[in-house]
Amino acid sequence: MSVARAEQDSSHDQDAWSAGESAVLDEAVHCAPSVHNTRPWTLTIHDRTAVLRERPVQLAQHDPHGRDRRISCGAALTNLMLATRSLGWTADVEIDVTGGLVTATVTGTRRAQPTETEDRRRGALSDRRSHRHAFALPGLPEGTRDAVLDALTVASDVTGRWISGADDALAVARLLDYAARVFHDNAEYQRELTLWTSLRGSGLHRDAFGAEGLAAVGLTTSRTRLPDESLLAARIRREALLVVGTRADEPHDHVHAGEAVEQAWLEATSRGLAASVMTQPLHLEEVRAGLADRLGMTAVPQVLMRFGYPTERELGDS
Repeated sequence: MSVARAEQDSSHDQDAWSAGESAVLDEAVHCAPSVHNTRPWTLTIHDRTAVLRERPVQLAQHDPHGRDRRISCGAALTNLMLATRSLGWTADVEIDVTGGLVTATVTGTRRAQPTETEDRRRGALSDRRSHRHAFALPGLPEGTRDAVLDALTVASDVTGRWISGADDALAVARLLDYAARVFHDNAEYQRELTLWTSLRGSGLHRDAFGAEGLAAVGLTTSRTRLPDESLLAARIRREALLVVGTRADEPHDHVHAGEAVEQAWLEATSRGLAASVMTQPLHLEEVRAGLADRLGMTAVPQVLMRFGYPTERELGDS
């Protein structure tokens, strides 16, 4: 349902979301990216409040501590806030953690028109996709990198670090290669991955697996052909790779990381870019620690984001 129609439907009751407005909020949350396409949340709407609750989807091998689950909830929270703003209301947010599970409450407390940036990013919700292929052109213009980084760091206590230069690329390539080989040879990991792989509906779609380069090592199957370190480093240099970090590694930090990732992703999408994220390598503590050490980061690495331009064929298919 369009935002304009939803606003018309809301005129009967200024103290509660109308059916049309609720549909806008629900659709926005449904568009959020999530680990293995599990959508690990529930959404409850009442009065002029929407409540996201983390749902404890069990992925013992792929998300043993629930970090990706909470990052996914953070991305859904960003979409919910943008949808609330698009309906012409403020989006006051409260985040609570009880029993290790996150609850995020968004309340529209007063009328306020969305900013141009909020409108633009909200408009990109349905266009955002996970790009698992090679990009059409190398790199991004400096101004575009700055815009994506600015979008990322709006969230509290979230930082970003672009990978730049041969030394950075080689350090990252070695760590990703190590992680890919560990997961490639882990029978329990591969068994769980197979169980969550599907052709349609919920679960991980088969087209989520990259065929080569960064996309391939980000989520490794038993059939993945692992690239040589030097080849992987060269491919990293041709892409725009961003390391997303947080000050600490608690549930609130994971949610904030997810909020930031989605803001950056939507900013990129609104500028005609393609993107995808990687978290699996960072589930190995030695990879997380090694990445922070070799890049001189004081933040805790949570997500790797790759950006670039889609090919002409992909633009034609969209």
